[in-house]
Amino acid sequence: MILNILKAKIELKPRNCQLSPYQPLAVPEFRIKDQFIVYTSPDSTYAVTRDRLRTARQSILIGIYDFTAGYIRDELLAALQRGVKISLMLDLDNLAGENELFKALTTAGVQGVPAPSCASPNAQYFPSSHEKVIVIDDEWTLVQSGNYTEASIPKNDVDGGDPQHFKKGNRDTGVAVHSVELAAFFTKVLRADMKLELDGEGVAGFALGVAPAPEALLKAPVPPNIPPLRFPSQTYKPSKALRVVPVLSPDNYMQVVPAFLKSAKKSILIEQQYIRGDQPQVQKLLAAIGEAWKRNPQLDVRVVLAIPIGGDLEKEKQSLGTLAMSGLKLGTNIRYLNKKFFTHCHDKLIIVDRKSALVSSQNWSDSAVAENREAGLILYSTPLAKYFTNIFQLDWDTGLQTLWPDQAEASFDFVAATEEMMAVSAGDYREV
Repeated sequence: MILNILKAKIELKPRNCQLSPYQPLAVPEFRIKDQFIVYTSPDSTYAVTRDRLRTARQSILIGIYDFTAGYIRDELLAALQRGVKISLMLDLDNLAGENELFKALTTAGVQGVPAPSCASPNAQYFPSSHEKVIVIDDEWTLVQSGNYTEASIPKNDVDGGDPQHFKKGNRDTGVAVHSVELAAFFTKVLRADMKLELDGEGVAGFALGVAPAPEALLKAPVPPNIPPLRFPSQTYKPSKALRVVPVLSPDNYMQVVPAFLKSAKKSILIEQQYIRGDQPQVQKLLAAIGEAWKRNPQLDVRVVLAIPIGGDLEKEKQSLGTLAMSGLKLGTNIRYLNKKFFTHCHDKLIIVDRKSALVSSQNWSDSAVAENREAGLILYSTPLAKYFTNIFQLDWDTGLQTLWPDQAEASFDFVAATEEMMAVSAGDYREV
């Protein structure tokens, strides 16, 4: 019963629409010798985002999948008051509270554009516009796995979190990069997607008046403990230019990431919400891991996943069986993020040889790697990879090596919130 209710709540708008033809973009590489800031949720995403938004003097451009955090809305409204021009592209799908927030921002003066996904009645080029990209003053670019929801960007005012007043939430990761060239590239991507929607609106105007679906309001148990280690953001300015590779879906993910995985000589560390190993494109990713493993039999391959939601243990067991066929075994190679410390594993992180890291929005599903609009960056930097490796190691060390029925069944309560429950966004859990 819980599973059926959850499926109804998570599936807000169908994502299997007839897509218009999309012309993939040419994706360049960059050499960047300027400031990088790496961060993670629940510890430091809010502090970094808040500080970057408050530095904005000219423009803020956002492309994001879900946006329900009122305190981020307030930061944007404050920026408007300073004269900052703001554009927001949002995948509007009747998520509770999102339409109202979008309307409040557009009424105040934000250029608001629905994303050209299956949620749009006007332009449908991607099943989901699932990227999380922010460009500030044409200089800073933030790319991350987390949405603007209270669980993915919990309001920890202290960078790294105050243990006495720690706001718990999802595990997510992100990076902010100071580079005019990188900012120009992502501005081009976001503006091109906005144009797809705006051109479509010439045929049929977007209707914002649909009431949010009340069933999208979810409550999850508050984790009883704060993580044993917290991670403040880390600022790094390299002594020489770093190689940075944007990884976009549907443009180049399946050209870049298999080669990235195959390049591993010592280790592949992955944090993912889920891995759908029965889907053809994901099978190619697993095969790339297999090739690296075959060449290097001592390769350290480890994966941290989210505990399955809504009691869907049979589906997860089938998934584990598929992964076992690729050599990934529960306990040895796979663990689940511990809900004693985190609300949900919403991360999409890959670390190769502890020397390079992919920070992105792509889950491991065929739609995410080959059809959605998604965005990430591969950072070829040992210091930056070390930051993310330390996060992964904590999540692995505290992760669950078995899957018990009560873990999934206890993930949600649909009846009444108590002091031990917290609001969570359906968008953070939906498979895309």
